[in-house]
Amino acid sequence: MRAHFFFLLIASCSFLTCSQKIITPDYYKLRYAPPELASRIEPDSINFELLEYAIFLESNLQRERLGLWPLKFEPRAQLAARRHSEEMVTFTYFSHTSPISKNRTAKMRLSQAGLREGTVGENIAIHPVYKRQDILVEKRTSQFELPRDFWRNHGVHFTYGEFAKTLVERWMNSPGHRSNILSSYFRFLGVGCALGKLVDTDVFYVTQDFSSTNY
Repeated sequence: MRAHFFFLLIASCSFLTCSQKIITPDYYKLRYAPPELASRIEPDSINFELLEYAIFLESNLQRERLGLWPLKFEPRAQLAARRHSEEMVTFTYFSHTSPISKNRTAKMRLSQAGLREGTVGENIAIHPVYKRQDILVEKRTSQFELPRDFWRNHGVHFTYGEFAKTLVERWMNSPGHRSNILSSYFRFLGVGCALGKLVDTDVFYVTQDFSSTNY
């Protein structure tokens, strides 16, 4: 497998599923992009709600550019996405298929969170916390055994907005992920992030869960 730039992703899948309402974070109620998006991501004080919102917002900007309706925030999809990202960190795997039987598929994870009807899809990614300077590309490696110098330098900090833009751009350059972001079937989206390690490097595990319904 080729490791491209400083971003790992697995092509997305669509499933059937998806519904319990929990509180919507204030960011999703705003009519404008908050100035906090220009603040730096500090690994010892990460605002996960802002990070997830930034990725949500950037995904909708991609849809807007093509004249598509914006996806609505779905807190249960966010809950499922957060749980999956956290589980991948805890059990050190990177896949749409969970080793936990009750969470095996995206359909099952969304159902666990309360969304049981409709069409669903999922994007996942691993992305470094810092911008990298000496990026090694075209390294032939297996999915889980990256060379130790793959991400050599800490580089400089992303802002929340920069991180989201870089991440979503790379999803948009992958046909499976792009298809989910731009799908006409989906109406709802939840994003969940977790901080982890990969080859001694600070990374975010990111999950996007999409749904055609909110019940």
